[in-house]
Amino acid sequence: MGSAVAALTDSSMASGWIAVTALALVAIVGIVHLWRTNARIARRTAALETELLERRRIEAQLESAQRELEERVRQRTQALEARNEELTQLRITLETANQRLRRLVTIDALTGVANRRHFDRSLERELRRTRRDEQPLSLIFLDLDEFKRFNDTYGHAHGDEVLRQVAQTLNETFRRGGDFVARYGGEEFAVVLPGVDARRAALYAERLRRRIWRQAIPYAAAHSTGRVTISGGVATVAPPMIATAEELLRAADKALYRAKCLGRNQIASAPVETGLAQPAKASGL
Repeated sequence: MGSAVAALTDSSMASGWIAVTALALVAIVGIVHLWRTNARIARRTAALETELLERRRIEAQLESAQRELEERVRQRTQALEARNEELTQLRITLETANQRLRRLVTIDALTGVANRRHFDRSLERELRRTRRDEQPLSLIFLDLDEFKRFNDTYGHAHGDEVLRQVAQTLNETFRRGGDFVARYGGEEFAVVLPGVDARRAALYAERLRRRIWRQAIPYAAAHSTGRVTISGGVATVAPPMIATAEELLRAADKALYRAKCLGRNQIASAPVETGLAQPAKASGL
């Protein structure tokens, strides 16, 4: 019986060792599996951390590049704005210079009215328009009476002031949209009146003469008047007559000479002596 117990004991111990060994193997397998799992997790974590670090590095580079780009854009924008401002100022300067140049070319510096060159071009233009529109065109020549003696008596500075005053009166008198006032030369002025016939032009010239008279600009050396006066000559071209600028100027100058011969401080008229009748228009055209 003792041997049976011993055998049973040995069998139990063997079974125990087997069980322990099996458990140990299971534990070892579990540990190995857990280690491998942890290793994979560690590798994955390291990869994720590396990826995250790389992403952060790239994001930092992108942010730096974006800031650099924004700074370049800002600097470029400021440079463009400064350039645009410079160009704007340059354009304003050029426009101002062009305006001054046009004024020098077309405006009499002393009186501020149109100069002779501008007058010649404007008269030619208005004559062409008169022919096209079949409207009258009147020209008034004006001259300050005995003005050379006035300059000799009072000096050219005072004479220049009188010329400016007369020019201002001309601008105030002839204010219609198409009226054109110019200094023809020296103490002579010219007024172009589109659409104005001879009768109305003479009335306008007389109105101007009276305004100058009422201003009573002192001129002690003037014959009998004691003040500055003007004389004027009026000439008109009206359909069907066609006249050149030279013909109209000659007629106005002749009328002015007549006013001077009548004793000055006068307005006289003269016909345009040369000019061709406009051919009749063919019917149906």
